[in-house]
Amino acid sequence: MPGEIELHHRSDPIELRSLVFIMKNLSIWFIGCFSWISVFASWKPDEKAAVFSVKPDQVLGSPYFQEVLNTYGLIGFGYTTIMNDHHLVDLQKEMGVQLNKTSEVSFIVGNFLETMVNFPVSTSGNYQALSDSSLTFILRSKGEVSPDTFFEKFDRWASGPAFRKSDIERFRKDARIEPDKIDEMATRPRIKKKDYAEMEKSEKIGETTLFSIPVNALDKTFPKSVIDEIKITLGMKVDKGTTTFALGSRKSVLGFFENENKEAAVSPSLQSDDFASFSVPLDGQLLKQMESSKLSDPNGPLGPLATSLGQAMYQIKEVSGGAKLYGGRAHLDLVISCQDVESAQSIWSVAQASLGMVQLNVLREQMRDPRTKPLLPLSFLNAIKLKHQGNNVLAHIEALPAELMPWAANKKFP
Repeated sequence: MPGEIELHHRSDPIELRSLVFIMKNLSIWFIGCFSWISVFASWKPDEKAAVFSVKPDQVLGSPYFQEVLNTYGLIGFGYTTIMNDHHLVDLQKEMGVQLNKTSEVSFIVGNFLETMVNFPVSTSGNYQALSDSSLTFILRSKGEVSPDTFFEKFDRWASGPAFRKSDIERFRKDARIEPDKIDEMATRPRIKKKDYAEMEKSEKIGETTLFSIPVNALDKTFPKSVIDEIKITLGMKVDKGTTTFALGSRKSVLGFFENENKEAAVSPSLQSDDFASFSVPLDGQLLKQMESSKLSDPNGPLGPLATSLGQAMYQIKEVSGGAKLYGGRAHLDLVISCQDVESAQSIWSVAQASLGMVQLNVLREQMRDPRTKPLLPLSFLNAIKLKHQGNNVLAHIEALPAELMPWAANKKFP
Protein backbone atom coordinates (compact mmCIF):
# COMPACT_ATOMS: atom_id res chain seq x y z
CA MET A 1 0.00 0.00 0.00
CA PRO A 2 1.25 3.52 -0.76
CA GLY A 3 2.83 5.14 2.27
CA GLU A 4 3.28 1.82 4.08
CA ILE A 5 6.86 0.88 4.86
CA GLU A 6 8.34 -2.52 5.51
CA LEU A 7 11.06 -1.59 7.96
CA HIS A 8 14.10 -3.80 8.52
CA HIS A 9 16.10 -2.36 11.39
CA ARG A 10 18.43 -3.63 14.04
CA SER A 11 20.17 -1.49 16.60
CA ASP A 12 23.87 -1.66 16.93
CA PRO A 13 28.10 -1.81 15.38
CA ILE A 14 37.48 1.95 14.09
CA GLU A 15 37.91 2.35 10.84
CA LEU A 16 39.81 0.09 8.42
CA ARG A 17 43.14 0.77 9.99
CA SER A 18 43.46 -2.68 11.50
CA LEU A 19 45.82 -4.15 8.96
CA VAL A 20 47.87 -0.99 8.59
CA PHE A 21 47.51 1.49 5.73
CA ILE A 22 45.89 -1.04 3.36
CA MET A 23 42.84 -1.18 5.56
CA LYS A 24 42.79 2.61 5.92
CA ASN A 25 42.46 2.93 2.14
CA LEU A 26 39.62 0.43 2.18
CA SER A 27 37.67 2.41 4.74
CA ILE A 28 37.69 5.41 2.40
CA TRP A 29 36.50 3.21 -0.43
CA PHE A 30 33.63 1.70 1.55
CA ILE A 31 32.41 5.11 2.67
CA GLY A 32 32.61 6.39 -0.89
CA CYS A 33 30.79 3.42 -2.41
CA PHE A 34 27.97 3.18 0.11
CA SER A 35 26.24 6.34 1.27
CA TRP A 36 24.38 4.21 3.81
CA ILE A 37 26.00 1.79 6.19
CA SER A 38 24.63 -1.12 8.11
CA VAL A 39 24.33 -2.47 11.63
CA PHE A 40 24.59 -6.21 12.28
CA ALA A 41 26.29 -6.84 15.62
CA SER A 42 24.45 -6.06 18.83
CA TRP A 43 27.35 -4.84 20.96
CA LYS A 44 27.80 -1.20 21.99
CA PRO A 45 30.39 0.23 24.40
CA ASP A 46 27.79 2.71 25.69
CA GLU A 47 24.25 3.91 24.98
CA LYS A 48 25.53 6.98 23.11
CA ALA A 49 27.57 4.93 20.65
CA ALA A 50 27.05 5.09 16.89
CA VAL A 51 27.30 1.86 14.94
CA PHE A 52 28.03 1.43 11.23
CA SER A 53 28.39 -1.80 9.20
CA VAL A 54 28.42 -3.28 5.73
CA LYS A 55 28.34 -6.84 4.40
CA PRO A 56 30.82 -6.85 1.49
CA ASP A 57 30.05 -10.44 0.48
CA GLN A 58 26.42 -9.48 -0.21
CA VAL A 59 27.37 -6.48 -2.32
CA LEU A 60 30.63 -6.92 -4.21
CA GLY A 61 29.48 -9.79 -6.38
CA SER A 62 25.92 -8.59 -6.92
CA PRO A 63 24.58 -7.52 -10.34
CA TYR A 64 23.56 -4.21 -8.76
CA PHE A 65 27.12 -3.41 -7.71
CA GLN A 66 28.45 -4.37 -11.14
CA GLU A 67 25.94 -1.96 -12.66
CA VAL A 68 27.14 0.75 -10.27
CA LEU A 69 30.72 0.16 -11.45
CA ASN A 70 29.58 0.41 -15.08
CA THR A 71 27.49 3.51 -14.42
CA TYR A 72 30.08 5.47 -12.48
CA GLY A 73 33.50 5.35 -14.07
CA LEU A 74 35.22 6.95 -11.08
CA ILE A 75 33.87 4.35 -8.63
CA GLY A 76 34.80 1.55 -11.03
CA PHE A 77 38.32 2.93 -11.38
CA GLY A 78 38.74 3.33 -7.62
CA TYR A 79 37.39 -0.15 -6.90
CA THR A 80 39.66 -1.79 -9.47
CA THR A 81 42.67 0.18 -8.26
CA ILE A 82 42.15 -0.86 -4.65
CA MET A 83 41.31 -4.50 -5.31
CA ASN A 84 44.36 -4.85 -7.59
CA ASP A 85 46.71 -3.09 -5.19
CA HIS A 86 49.67 -5.43 -4.80
CA HIS A 87 49.89 -4.84 -1.05
CA LEU A 88 46.27 -5.90 -0.59
CA VAL A 89 46.58 -8.82 -2.99
CA ASP A 90 49.67 -10.11 -1.15
CA LEU A 91 47.99 -9.64 2.25
CA GLN A 92 44.98 -11.69 1.19
CA LYS A 93 47.21 -14.47 -0.15
CA GLU A 94 49.30 -14.50 3.03
CA MET A 95 46.35 -14.54 5.41
CA GLY A 96 44.09 -16.76 3.34
CA VAL A 97 41.19 -14.31 3.72
CA GLN A 98 39.48 -12.69 0.74
CA LEU A 99 37.75 -9.31 0.95
CA ASN A 100 34.91 -10.42 -1.28
CA LYS A 101 34.19 -13.15 1.27
CA THR A 102 34.10 -10.74 4.20
CA SER A 103 30.73 -11.10 5.87
CA GLU A 104 30.91 -8.00 8.07
CA VAL A 105 32.84 -4.76 8.38
CA SER A 106 31.64 -2.70 11.34
CA PHE A 107 32.77 0.60 12.82
CA ILE A 108 31.65 1.59 16.32
CA VAL A 109 32.14 5.07 17.78
CA GLY A 110 31.46 5.33 21.49
CA ASN A 111 29.94 8.52 22.91
CA PHE A 112 29.44 9.55 19.28
CA LEU A 113 28.33 13.19 19.28
CA GLU A 114 30.70 14.35 21.99
CA THR A 115 33.55 12.54 20.25
CA MET A 116 32.71 14.26 16.95
CA VAL A 117 32.46 17.69 18.59
CA ASN A 118 35.87 17.34 20.23
CA PHE A 119 37.64 15.21 17.65
CA PRO A 120 41.14 16.49 16.74
CA VAL A 121 41.42 17.95 13.24
CA SER A 122 45.13 18.81 13.30
CA THR A 123 48.34 17.90 15.08
CA SER A 124 47.36 20.47 17.71
CA GLY A 125 43.86 19.04 18.13
CA ASN A 126 42.18 17.69 21.23
CA TYR A 127 43.69 14.22 21.27
CA GLN A 128 42.24 13.59 24.71
CA ALA A 129 38.87 13.19 22.97
CA LEU A 130 40.42 10.46 20.86
CA SER A 131 41.87 8.76 23.93
CA ASP A 132 38.54 8.92 25.78
CA SER A 133 36.39 7.63 22.93
CA SER A 134 35.70 3.96 22.25
CA LEU A 135 36.57 3.48 18.59
CA THR A 136 36.23 -0.16 17.59
CA PHE A 137 36.60 -1.79 14.19
CA ILE A 138 35.17 -5.26 13.52
CA LEU A 139 35.98 -7.47 10.53
CA ARG A 140 34.44 -10.90 10.11
CA SER A 141 35.50 -13.09 7.20
CA LYS A 142 35.09 -16.63 5.94
CA GLY A 143 38.27 -18.66 6.30
CA GLU A 144 40.29 -19.49 9.38
CA VAL A 145 43.40 -17.51 10.29
CA SER A 146 45.11 -19.27 13.17
CA PRO A 147 46.15 -16.87 15.95
CA ASP A 148 49.23 -19.06 16.46
CA THR A 149 50.53 -18.25 12.97
CA PHE A 150 49.05 -14.76 12.61
CA PHE A 151 52.22 -12.84 13.55
CA GLU A 152 54.36 -15.07 11.35
CA LYS A 153 52.13 -14.36 8.36
CA PHE A 154 51.84 -10.66 9.14
CA ASP A 155 55.63 -10.40 9.58
CA ARG A 156 56.17 -12.09 6.22
CA TRP A 157 53.79 -9.64 4.54
CA ALA A 158 55.09 -6.54 6.37
CA SER A 159 58.68 -7.48 5.49
CA GLY A 160 57.80 -7.59 1.80
CA PRO A 161 58.86 -4.82 -0.60
CA ALA A 162 57.10 -1.47 -0.31
CA PHE A 163 57.58 -0.97 -4.08
CA ARG A 164 57.29 -3.45 -6.90
CA LYS A 165 60.25 -4.07 -9.24
CA SER A 166 58.30 -2.42 -12.05
CA ASP A 167 57.87 0.69 -9.89
CA ILE A 168 61.59 0.84 -9.14
CA GLU A 169 62.45 0.46 -12.83
CA ARG A 170 60.08 3.31 -13.67
CA PHE A 171 61.64 5.49 -10.96
CA ARG A 172 65.14 4.84 -12.34
CA LYS A 173 64.04 6.21 -15.68
CA ASP A 174 62.84 9.38 -13.97
CA ALA A 175 65.79 11.75 -13.75
CA ARG A 176 64.04 13.78 -11.06
CA ILE A 177 64.61 11.08 -8.43
CA GLU A 178 68.10 10.69 -7.01
CA PRO A 179 69.69 7.22 -7.50
CA ASP A 180 70.49 6.88 -3.78
CA LYS A 181 66.86 7.51 -2.97
CA ILE A 182 65.75 4.87 -5.45
CA ASP A 183 68.22 2.35 -3.99
CA GLU A 184 66.72 2.98 -0.56
CA MET A 185 63.18 2.56 -1.92
CA ALA A 186 64.16 -0.73 -3.59
CA THR A 187 65.01 -2.29 -0.22
CA ARG A 188 62.35 -0.57 1.88
CA PRO A 189 59.92 -2.99 3.60
CA ARG A 190 56.23 -2.30 3.80
CA ILE A 191 56.52 -1.69 7.54
CA LYS A 192 59.66 -1.45 9.65
CA LYS A 193 59.77 -4.37 12.07
CA LYS A 194 60.49 -2.11 15.03
CA ASP A 195 57.06 -0.57 14.48
CA TYR A 196 55.18 -3.84 14.97
CA ALA A 197 57.58 -6.09 16.90
CA GLU A 198 55.33 -5.86 20.00
CA MET A 199 52.72 -7.88 18.13
CA GLU A 200 54.85 -11.02 18.46
CA LYS A 201 53.76 -11.34 22.09
CA SER A 202 50.13 -12.47 22.17
CA GLU A 203 47.79 -13.01 25.11
CA LYS A 204 45.09 -15.66 25.32
CA ILE A 205 41.86 -14.84 27.17
CA GLY A 206 39.30 -17.60 26.77
CA GLU A 207 38.90 -18.23 23.06
CA THR A 208 40.18 -14.75 22.16
CA THR A 209 43.80 -13.99 21.28
CA LEU A 210 45.02 -10.43 21.84
CA PHE A 211 47.86 -8.59 20.10
CA SER A 212 49.22 -5.16 21.07
CA ILE A 213 49.30 -2.79 18.06
CA PRO A 214 51.64 0.23 18.35
CA VAL A 215 49.96 3.43 17.16
CA ASN A 216 52.95 4.38 15.01
CA ALA A 217 52.47 1.16 13.03
CA LEU A 218 49.06 2.48 11.97
CA ASP A 219 49.73 6.17 11.51
CA LYS A 220 52.95 8.15 11.94
CA THR A 221 51.26 11.57 11.94
CA PHE A 222 50.31 11.37 15.62
CA PRO A 223 52.45 13.34 18.09
CA LYS A 224 54.72 11.23 20.33
CA SER A 225 52.64 12.13 23.39
CA VAL A 226 49.61 10.53 21.70
CA ILE A 227 51.58 7.46 20.66
CA ASP A 228 52.66 6.99 24.29
CA GLU A 229 49.11 7.39 25.65
CA ILE A 230 46.87 5.53 23.20
CA LYS A 231 47.03 1.76 23.39
CA ILE A 232 45.44 -0.30 20.61
CA THR A 233 44.59 -3.98 20.82
CA LEU A 234 43.81 -6.45 18.04
CA GLY A 235 41.62 -9.36 19.12
CA MET A 236 41.10 -12.54 17.08
CA LYS A 237 38.72 -15.43 17.36
CA VAL A 238 38.28 -18.41 15.03
CA ASP A 239 35.01 -20.30 15.00
CA LYS A 240 33.40 -22.68 12.48
CA GLY A 241 35.36 -21.55 9.43
CA THR A 242 35.09 -17.85 10.26
CA THR A 243 37.72 -15.48 11.65
CA THR A 244 36.63 -12.38 13.55
CA PHE A 245 39.00 -9.46 14.13
CA ALA A 246 38.30 -6.61 16.57
CA LEU A 247 40.56 -3.55 16.74
CA GLY A 248 40.30 -0.87 19.41
CA SER A 249 41.07 -0.31 23.06
CA ARG A 250 41.68 -3.41 25.18
CA LYS A 251 38.46 -2.74 27.08
CA SER A 252 36.31 -2.40 23.97
CA VAL A 253 37.83 -5.45 22.25
CA LEU A 254 37.27 -7.64 25.29
CA GLY A 255 33.76 -6.20 25.69
CA PHE A 256 32.91 -7.08 22.10
CA PHE A 257 34.08 -10.69 22.35
CA GLU A 258 32.43 -11.14 25.74
CA ASN A 259 29.14 -10.05 24.19
CA GLU A 260 29.76 -12.39 21.23
CA ASN A 261 30.19 -15.33 23.62
CA LYS A 262 27.00 -14.46 25.53
CA GLU A 263 24.93 -14.17 22.36
CA ALA A 264 26.27 -17.46 21.02
CA ALA A 265 25.33 -19.18 24.28
CA VAL A 266 21.79 -17.79 24.30
CA SER A 267 20.73 -18.23 20.68
CA PRO A 268 22.16 -18.37 17.16
CA SER A 269 22.59 -15.01 15.45
CA LEU A 270 19.70 -13.87 13.27
CA GLN A 271 20.38 -13.52 9.57
CA SER A 272 19.34 -10.28 7.90
CA ASP A 273 19.02 -9.52 4.20
CA ASP A 274 20.20 -5.96 4.86
CA PHE A 275 23.61 -5.36 3.32
CA ALA A 276 24.05 -2.08 5.19
CA SER A 277 22.54 0.03 8.01
CA PHE A 278 23.48 2.49 10.71
CA SER A 279 22.46 3.69 14.15
CA VAL A 280 23.40 7.20 15.30
CA PRO A 281 22.20 8.61 18.65
CA LEU A 282 21.54 12.35 18.87
CA ASP A 283 21.49 14.81 21.75
CA GLY A 284 19.68 18.15 21.60
CA GLN A 285 22.16 20.02 23.80
CA LEU A 286 25.16 18.84 21.79
CA LEU A 287 23.37 19.75 18.55
CA LYS A 288 22.89 23.28 19.89
CA GLN A 289 26.57 23.35 20.81
CA MET A 290 27.49 22.31 17.27
CA GLU A 291 25.11 24.86 15.79
CA SER A 292 26.73 27.72 17.69
CA SER A 293 30.30 26.59 16.95
CA LYS A 294 32.54 27.80 14.15
CA LEU A 295 31.84 24.58 12.27
CA SER A 296 28.30 25.77 11.60
CA ASP A 297 26.81 29.06 10.44
CA PRO A 298 23.38 30.27 9.31
CA ASN A 299 24.17 29.02 5.80
CA GLY A 300 25.61 25.73 7.01
CA PRO A 301 23.82 22.39 7.39
CA LEU A 302 22.49 22.97 10.90
CA GLY A 303 21.29 26.52 10.25
CA PRO A 304 18.53 25.67 7.71
CA LEU A 305 17.57 22.56 9.65
CA ALA A 306 17.09 24.52 12.84
CA THR A 307 15.08 27.17 10.98
CA SER A 308 12.81 24.61 9.29
CA LEU A 309 12.32 22.14 12.11
CA GLY A 310 12.53 24.47 15.10
CA GLN A 311 12.68 22.78 18.48
CA ALA A 312 11.66 19.45 16.94
CA MET A 313 15.21 18.97 15.66
CA TYR A 314 16.52 18.95 19.21
CA GLN A 315 14.04 16.24 20.19
CA ILE A 316 15.52 13.63 17.84
CA LYS A 317 16.95 10.75 19.87
CA GLU A 318 18.33 8.56 17.10
CA VAL A 319 18.60 8.23 13.33
CA SER A 320 18.96 4.67 12.07
CA GLY A 321 18.27 2.56 9.03
CA GLY A 322 19.08 -0.39 6.80
CA ALA A 323 19.58 -1.04 3.10
CA LYS A 324 18.98 -4.10 0.98
CA LEU A 325 19.04 -5.08 -2.69
CA TYR A 326 16.11 -6.61 -4.53
CA GLY A 327 14.20 -6.10 -7.73
CA GLY A 328 17.21 -4.43 -9.35
CA ARG A 329 17.04 -1.56 -6.86
CA ALA A 330 18.66 -0.50 -3.63
CA HIS A 331 16.05 -0.07 -0.89
CA LEU A 332 16.86 2.17 2.06
CA ASP A 333 14.64 2.31 5.14
CA LEU A 334 15.31 5.14 7.60
CA VAL A 335 13.93 5.74 11.09
CA ILE A 336 14.02 9.08 12.91
CA SER A 337 13.17 8.42 16.55
CA CYS A 338 11.97 11.42 18.60
CA GLN A 339 11.34 12.18 22.25
CA ASP A 340 7.62 12.71 21.68
CA VAL A 341 4.83 12.35 19.14
CA GLU A 342 4.54 16.11 18.51
CA SER A 343 8.18 16.40 17.41
CA ALA A 344 7.85 13.42 15.09
CA GLN A 345 4.68 14.95 13.61
CA SER A 346 6.50 18.26 12.98
CA ILE A 347 9.45 16.55 11.30
CA TRP A 348 7.16 14.42 9.13
CA SER A 349 5.16 17.51 8.10
CA VAL A 350 8.28 19.46 7.08
CA ALA A 351 9.72 16.46 5.24
CA GLN A 352 6.46 15.78 3.42
CA ALA A 353 6.09 19.43 2.39
CA SER A 354 9.71 19.65 1.25
CA LEU A 355 9.38 16.47 -0.82
CA GLY A 356 6.22 17.80 -2.42
CA MET A 357 7.91 21.08 -3.34
CA VAL A 358 10.85 19.28 -4.96
CA GLN A 359 8.51 17.00 -6.92
CA LEU A 360 6.49 20.03 -8.10
CA ASN A 361 9.62 21.93 -9.20
CA VAL A 362 10.90 18.95 -11.21
CA LEU A 363 7.50 18.51 -12.84
CA ARG A 364 7.39 22.21 -13.80
CA GLU A 365 10.87 22.04 -15.32
CA GLN A 366 9.95 19.01 -17.42
CA MET A 367 6.72 20.65 -18.60
CA ARG A 368 8.66 23.73 -19.70
CA ASP A 369 11.27 21.66 -21.52
CA PRO A 370 10.83 17.87 -21.81
CA ARG A 371 14.53 17.59 -22.74
CA THR A 372 15.54 18.80 -19.27
CA LYS A 373 17.33 16.21 -17.19
CA PRO A 374 16.70 17.05 -13.53
CA LEU A 375 19.32 16.36 -10.90
CA LEU A 376 16.92 13.90 -9.27
CA PRO A 377 14.50 12.08 -11.64
CA LEU A 378 10.80 12.40 -10.86
CA SER A 379 10.52 8.59 -10.84
CA PHE A 380 13.08 8.52 -7.99
CA LEU A 381 11.32 11.28 -6.04
CA ASN A 382 7.90 9.65 -6.46
CA ALA A 383 9.28 6.41 -4.99
CA ILE A 384 10.15 8.14 -1.69
CA LYS A 385 7.57 7.28 0.96
CA LEU A 386 7.28 9.07 4.31
CA LYS A 387 5.22 7.93 7.27
CA HIS A 388 4.55 9.22 10.77
CA GLN A 389 4.19 6.44 13.32
CA GLY A 390 4.05 7.41 17.00
CA ASN A 391 7.39 8.88 18.06
CA ASN A 392 9.01 7.84 14.78
CA VAL A 393 9.25 9.16 11.25
CA LEU A 394 9.80 6.40 8.69
CA ALA A 395 11.21 6.93 5.21
CA HIS A 396 11.54 4.42 2.38
CA ILE A 397 13.78 5.27 -0.58
CA GLU A 398 14.45 3.19 -3.70
CA ALA A 399 17.11 3.80 -6.31
CA LEU A 400 18.41 2.31 -9.53
CA PRO A 401 22.22 2.49 -9.91
CA ALA A 402 21.93 5.55 -12.20
CA GLU A 403 19.76 7.35 -9.61
CA LEU A 404 22.24 7.13 -6.73
CA MET A 405 24.45 9.99 -7.95
CA PRO A 406 22.91 11.16 -11.25
CA TRP A 407 25.33 14.08 -11.58
CA ALA A 408 28.23 11.62 -11.84
CA ALA A 409 26.62 8.95 -14.03
CA ASN A 410 28.27 8.02 -17.34
CA LYS A 411 31.31 10.17 -16.57
CA LYS A 412 34.05 7.68 -17.28
CA PHE A 413 37.45 7.81 -15.60
CA PRO A 414 40.18 8.12 -16.55
